[in-house]
Amino acid sequence: MVQMDDSVSKWLEKTPNHTCFRINRLKGFNIQKLEHILLSQRNTLNLNEIPQYFFVRPDCLIIYQWPETIVREKGKHEVIVDAACGAAVLRGSHVYAPGVLGLPPGCTLDALVDIYADLDEKCKRGLKVEYLGNKKYVGTGYLKKLRSHLFDEGIQPSGVAVETVCPESKLVVVNETCFSSGHVVLQNLPSIVCSWVVNPQPNEKILDMCAAPGNKTTHLGEMSYNKAFITAIDRTEKKVELIKKNCEMQDLTCINAFAYDSRKIHSESGNESGPPPYPSNYFDKILLDAPCSGLGQRPRLIRNNMSPKMLQSYKHVQRKLFEAAVKVLKEGGKLVYSTCTITIEENEGLVKWALDSFPNIKLIAADPLCGGPGLANSGLTDTERAMMQRFGPQEDPLRPVDSIYKNSIGFFIAAFEKHDNN
Repeated sequence: MVQMDDSVSKWLEKTPNHTCFRINRLKGFNIQKLEHILLSQRNTLNLNEIPQYFFVRPDCLIIYQWPETIVREKGKHEVIVDAACGAAVLRGSHVYAPGVLGLPPGCTLDALVDIYADLDEKCKRGLKVEYLGNKKYVGTGYLKKLRSHLFDEGIQPSGVAVETVCPESKLVVVNETCFSSGHVVLQNLPSIVCSWVVNPQPNEKILDMCAAPGNKTTHLGEMSYNKAFITAIDRTEKKVELIKKNCEMQDLTCINAFAYDSRKIHSESGNESGPPPYPSNYFDKILLDAPCSGLGQRPRLIRNNMSPKMLQSYKHVQRKLFEAAVKVLKEGGKLVYSTCTITIEENEGLVKWALDSFPNIKLIAADPLCGGPGLANSGLTDTERAMMQRFGPQEDPLRPVDSIYKNSIGFFIAAFEKHDNN
């Protein structure tokens, strides 16, 4: 079981107070379309105003919650969903069919229903009667699928089961599908910052080592105006197909995606172009958004039961990936390491290990520094802590943090530069 500070645990249980979109500047963005969507939802909710929204940068749009004065209409039935689905609803998502656990018979299409998340993970799929276990109200919406669509034997349910109207969190329901395909991407703010730190430029050779589903990869392509040479790697063909699909949707042609184990991406006889592996000193910049324990995701509706052994396993994979990255990075090149978790061992601990293990790399400022510094008492100096950024509820005199960044998810970013060992 992972232990964490009580204040951090309470923060993780809460839903962020905003929705964040990345804007595809290669395709343009229609602000009138956004306002039309918000006005339509405002009328449905009988409100007098739309939520505040603003651009952090031209490629990053923030939309705040609806006002507290919102009053929800009671649904006619209860729909029980799993905890992951419930968390997504709180973030402004519709309910997709695989997440539905319980639905009473006799419901009609387009009936107003209340959505509850199963917090005990004990609701049996296909439940017909009222669920009396520990559950949390997460929103209200219109039913789009009946029991016959969801629980018939031999049928894999898909599509929207409940069209969310009002999440309990009061976040707006604005999905990418509300816009023309590929114009916006629903993405957490620190993930967007991650690509800002890489700062891709035209003609640079850039590697994204663990790229699926491709949100950061496509951001790198857009930031380079589709003129960098980007290699995206993930372990399975299925994940690579998802990357390719996202590239196609966003009109990006500068990205080549391959199924490969990035721990083995280095070879002295590697390719100068095409599929991996690659030779030493090959890439100008590398993004290592490493596989991690994912303990920074919000809101967290159920208790985390990850064992110490499982938690330790991430550290070993992260180190293997980092070692491979150092080998294929050019001298003078930049390596950006990130996770969506909050443990010291996977974040500041990885930085300390890297600085002790590789005399040919140095820590550099992960500009732009939007999050707070690394945690104190983690084996790093204040100077080193100030160069990295950690997104979370902590206050640190080393660097004040704007509230918009403190209200996203738990995340960590550090940047390194490779230099001549001599």
